[in-house]
Amino acid sequence: MMHGFVIRGIELFLRARHGDAVWADLCRDCGLDRRGTQILHEYGQDVAPAMIRSACKSLQLGREELLEDIGGWIPRLDSVRHIMRFSGSSFQDFVLSLDDLHDRGSAVLPGLILPRIVTLRSGPGSYRLSVSADQDGWLPVLCGFLRGMADDYGVLAIVETADSGLTVTIIDDSFAEGSRFSMHGTAGAA
Repeated sequence: MMHGFVIRGIELFLRARHGDAVWADLCRDCGLDRRGTQILHEYGQDVAPAMIRSACKSLQLGREELLEDIGGWIPRLDSVRHIMRFSGSSFQDFVLSLDDLHDRGSAVLPGLILPRIVTLRSGPGSYRLSVSADQDGWLPVLCGFLRGMADDYGVLAIVETADSGLTVTIIDDSFAEGSRFSMHGTAGAA
């Protein structure tokens, strides 16, 4: 089964970036309700791949390109970005915390199966991430996601797929001003 969180994420990306017409075509192709998907519903394993195939056809994009675009879009969602930024005060800390992503995802949304990641430091500012997942397609999503998070931290990094994992090379950890983030809330502020 596929967790509705993943299906809903694909829907939100397509509607936000490509419009309701693309979503309507996809729903017709995949037999989904045009009004939207349910985040806590479990869908069959074939639904997400069918959605990606339909979107690729409609948008005339390759599968890897679309999946990477989805990954790059995720950090633009403030709610997700804030949660992810709690994983480390620097991009390096964030990359090293990815080993916990699978378990944290399951703790927050029972039934959500994210890939297992093992992060190894391969040199100064260089990391090798081994990624294992039940479904394929996670590597380009994670590649886009990490590029988006590097931007959020203001870091210039090269993120590439390599075999069954990713390589992350930090070129400049103060390349640009990162997005503002504080672990101290503004509770009580008017």
